[in-house]
Amino acid sequence: MVFVYKSVPLHQIMPCILLYLVSYSITMNLLSFIKEKHFRLASSVLAALIFIPFFLVSCGRKTEAITPDKRKYIDSIVHSVRNLDSLALLQKRMESAGDRIGSIVVLREWGKALRNSSRFEDALRIHSQGLGQAKDMGDTLEWVQALNNIGTDYRRMGMLDVALEYHYNAWKLSEECADTSYTAKKNHVVSLNGLGNIYLTLGNYERADSVLRMALKGEQALRSSLGKAINYANLGYIFSYYGKMDSAWVYYRKSMALNMEAGSELGISLCHTYFGELYEKERQYDKAMTEYETAYRMMQKSSDEWHALNSLIALARINQTTNNAGKTMEYLGKAKQMAEAIKAPEHLVEIHTLYYKHYKQVGNYPMALASYEKATAMQDSVLNMEKVNRIQNASLEIERNRQAQQINEARMRLKQQHTRSNISYAILGFGILLLAGVLLVILYVSRLRQRSYQALERMSALREQFFTNVTHEFRTPLTVILGLSHDLQAADAEEIRDKAKTIERQGKGLLTLINQLLDISKIKSAIGNADWRNGNISTYLAMLVESYHDFARSRNVHLQFLSKDEVQMDFVPIISTR
Repeated sequence: MVFVYKSVPLHQIMPCILLYLVSYSITMNLLSFIKEKHFRLASSVLAALIFIPFFLVSCGRKTEAITPDKRKYIDSIVHSVRNLDSLALLQKRMESAGDRIGSIVVLREWGKALRNSSRFEDALRIHSQGLGQAKDMGDTLEWVQALNNIGTDYRRMGMLDVALEYHYNAWKLSEECADTSYTAKKNHVVSLNGLGNIYLTLGNYERADSVLRMALKGEQALRSSLGKAINYANLGYIFSYYGKMDSAWVYYRKSMALNMEAGSELGISLCHTYFGELYEKERQYDKAMTEYETAYRMMQKSSDEWHALNSLIALARINQTTNNAGKTMEYLGKAKQMAEAIKAPEHLVEIHTLYYKHYKQVGNYPMALASYEKATAMQDSVLNMEKVNRIQNASLEIERNRQAQQINEARMRLKQQHTRSNISYAILGFGILLLAGVLLVILYVSRLRQRSYQALERMSALREQFFTNVTHEFRTPLTVILGLSHDLQAADAEEIRDKAKTIERQGKGLLTLINQLLDISKIKSAIGNADWRNGNISTYLAMLVESYHDFARSRNVHLQFLSKDEVQMDFVPIISTR
């Protein structure tokens, strides 16, 4: 991410204004402390005041990211310039104008143009300059692209160990980058493709296959026809090496179709070379020759001599196979001159190896030995044991990092699963507790309702018992009164007085009973608060029996109560006889 600074409106610098007011207040307090000779407090305030300017430095500025649209705009300007001299002038103009991102983009494309012209050392110098500017600016996207370009430059120069380090650093940086834009994803895929090509050159086809398939998957996600074409071709080469010709044809043809879709003449030319190699392995030499010649004709129109060497060397090889010595030497001469001009040691190894085979075939053993020695020396310059060790160490580091990343991802997934499980268990536990609470509340409410129902039943029984008792209490005195009133009609004067007293007593008892009905204490007493009295229970019982003598006699019943002694006790009188 790249940031530049620019002025902003007042509402965007309000925090800085507030910070300024705070610093002003601190300054005033500092002066006050000094005036009152509170030097310790003054020193503390002074220390706080020293840090204020560091926060105020950023006031009036904001960060602005280089947006994808701006990158596309700059890319469109740079891509419209084809000439190397024009690119050099554009870069100087961008740099002098202070357009840092523009300068970096021009350096990137300028270096690519130099590399396509087989000026690898110049391309390396320009790309290194762009790498330095991208680092200074902190632009991760251009930083990764510069690393990949330098890696490709070194790869073209045959310095595979150095190339691997740059591609590896590009891959590592793109892995750590949080950017998810198209350019960031493309950088990651290009890093993988560069590593895969180095593994192919080293003959480590198993690792090359793994890396190139990851690159192909990335290109498919990006829907890049040219990117997919390159990876299909590389994977086809691996199938060809293992002798799986049918699969190789499938992948090469896919590459050809995608190159034609992308309009890449270089890709189409390379596919013709790949087709020729398959025909050559199948010993269909005429078809192989046709494919190689088609590829060479197409490459003659291009300034990319590094790729043109592939078709030239292939033509020399097929002519040597078909025992056409004249054509073999012709193509080898052209290839040798071109490879030496662009300093391509990797191709020179193949050229001197073909010279060795030719001289050996014609019986010129001194020249064959000289060619063999040159091929061996050139091979050592491209890949000696020290370089192989460095490459292997870097490869192991890449593999370790990849495995560590996979382990970390697995750990993160496991941690997330544990977190989700813990959350699920917590939710389940909370649900169980909530359900248990609801059940307890339901049981408690049910218990309360049951108790209320039982209380109502008890109240209903008490009420029925109360009215039953009251009915009996009313009926007995009234029966006595009615019986006595009937007897009065036939009684004498003395007997009338006795009966009248009984009627009075029964009437008072009835009045007392009515008063008790009107008094709420009667209900309370029935519920459980009894009106306890203490006295001679024998006297109370004698009065009760005496009250019913006349009623009993009228029914021809002799009612009598006998008590020898007084019995003092607590009792609840039913009817007061006072």
